[in-house]
Amino acid sequence: MPAENISFESVLSVTHIQTLMELSGCMSGQFKDTCQDMCFHSKYRSYTGQCNNFDHPTWGVSQMPFLRLLPPIYENGFNTPVGWNKGYLYFGYPKPNPRTVSVELIGAENISPHPYYSAMLMQWGQFLDHDLDFTATALSRQTYVGGARCNRTCDNIAPCFNIPLPSNDYRLHTIANSSDKLPCIEFERSAAICGSGETSPIFQQITYREQANIITSYLDGSQVYGSTEVDALDLRDLFSDHGLLCFDIVSSAQKPYLPFERDSAMDCRRNFSNENPIRCFLSGDFRANEQIGLTAMHTIWMREHNLIATQLLEMNSDWDGERIYQEHITYNEWLPKVLGQEGYKILIGPYNGYSSEVNPSVSNAFATAAFRFGHTLINPTLQRLDKNFNSIQEGPLPLHEAFFAPERLLAEGGIDPLLRGLFASPLKQPMSEQLLNRELTERLFHRAHNVSLDLAAINIQRGRDHGLPGYLEYRRFCGLTVPTNWEQLSFNIPNPEVLSRLKKLYGHPGNIDLWVGGIVEKRLPEALIGPTFSCIIGDQFKRLREGDRFWYENPGVFTPLQLSQIRKSTLASVICRNGDDIDKIQPDVFLYFGQNKLAYKQCEQLPKLNLRMWMSCCDESCSFRSTQNNGKNEEENLQRRRRRSKHLYN
Repeated sequence: MPAENISFESVLSVTHIQTLMELSGCMSGQFKDTCQDMCFHSKYRSYTGQCNNFDHPTWGVSQMPFLRLLPPIYENGFNTPVGWNKGYLYFGYPKPNPRTVSVELIGAENISPHPYYSAMLMQWGQFLDHDLDFTATALSRQTYVGGARCNRTCDNIAPCFNIPLPSNDYRLHTIANSSDKLPCIEFERSAAICGSGETSPIFQQITYREQANIITSYLDGSQVYGSTEVDALDLRDLFSDHGLLCFDIVSSAQKPYLPFERDSAMDCRRNFSNENPIRCFLSGDFRANEQIGLTAMHTIWMREHNLIATQLLEMNSDWDGERIYQEHITYNEWLPKVLGQEGYKILIGPYNGYSSEVNPSVSNAFATAAFRFGHTLINPTLQRLDKNFNSIQEGPLPLHEAFFAPERLLAEGGIDPLLRGLFASPLKQPMSEQLLNRELTERLFHRAHNVSLDLAAINIQRGRDHGLPGYLEYRRFCGLTVPTNWEQLSFNIPNPEVLSRLKKLYGHPGNIDLWVGGIVEKRLPEALIGPTFSCIIGDQFKRLREGDRFWYENPGVFTPLQLSQIRKSTLASVICRNGDDIDKIQPDVFLYFGQNKLAYKQCEQLPKLNLRMWMSCCDESCSFRSTQNNGKNEEENLQRRRRRSKHLYN
């Protein structure tokens, strides 16, 4: 029989095909929950986000594809990234080397402080991002053909898509006499969703390559609790059964630090040895040790959980409090500053209730480009301040020394100096001529890589890896004007020097990468971003709110009295409760007041929450209590409280 006439269905039964798909990971075998336990799913989030939406149980769920706002652009039409083949032209011009764009346009030696906002605005953005998206990377750092490691080759051989250093790059001089350094920056492609980007006859169609978000899309505190049951149980104090998160050591104020990781999957790019015995910390997100300002944020939210869990257990309540704080802080304090007050009103607007037809899944454009605007807000140093808001003895910390450095957090003052440095120091001002500080473009994770990474180049390469269409295509998607030449583009990018560099690098406006166009675009009034990124970010946060059945403002989730208490919550109050010895803070920690000490309030002056609004003395739901047997009642009440403790992690 001629091979082209053979049908897989005629050789293999449907059962065999399904078995092969399941064994290869191509079937949704992890989605075992049928959402039939209505008693549980009507009240509690699941670890993975499943069953939040009863009509669409996998929307917003971990390990699912990112949402596409526009069809992807691949060089071969379905899986090869833009820039894979040398000499390929777009709009008559080749795509520029991402490293060249970084050096000639993005990297900035000098920065300007923001006059109104504090560095805490950046730190909250990073912490928030790690609750929403985490792209699955290739399972191997070795080429599928030949087995060479990606840091030992500069060729484009899957999964390696390394970024070559241009011939005039100063880094070439530093590696010329080194045998273990190659003239490229290491980059592995993101993993493809099984069955995507393939021509497999099993699926009987060519499908675009899609990438997976391996954490839940919901604002559900997954960076604190994890997105799988295994991760959640690793973080839980299983001995007390009081719903607490575990820890190993405490500060001088007897408040816990995050537990140390032990053979976990945490990203810990540092050497553990007798000379360097401090391990990285364990948290709900793989990236918690990236820099110690982020680690400090993880620490205060772990402490906040334990504080709330202890108080609620005493009051016989099952409210999952600190997750709700994060939702309220993000939409009430943070987003209006990013989008501008007017932008927030237009793009987000008032809450109109939950809709099961709104998909909250994080979009590829949001995760891979738009929300990375936050990289333009990062200072090159971390300020560390004492109680009088002066630098501690060890002084400010250059950012490259803060990467994967838990020992510094423990040995150099704990979390308080870092937190004060964030809320009492200015944000880096995002300007089209001052985009990313050179700590990010020249020294990123320098201790863990033969050639330091370049965050700007990586962002550009990641967008191409994911098949993101160009900047102008997203302007069209957002209903904005679409310039066809450089003169028209000057209305959106008015800085003539920046526009001239873009023209030199890209040749045609249609060639501009989404992330690059978004960060150089003219910012909206009172906003930190321009109209294109405002559109993408506004769309995402509106869907996150309206597509979440557990959203705190959804009628029936909380009583009016409970909502009034939630609306008192601020990040300032969380920091006051969970710092070691922080007694003064501004009520809105995202605002910067310079040397005006009158702006700081004593912590006891901040509004306090009344958790008694959540006492559950009369809650009969999800229990099967017998009025005939007091002994049985007590046992069931005990089991019920234990279930509640577990639910604090769901």
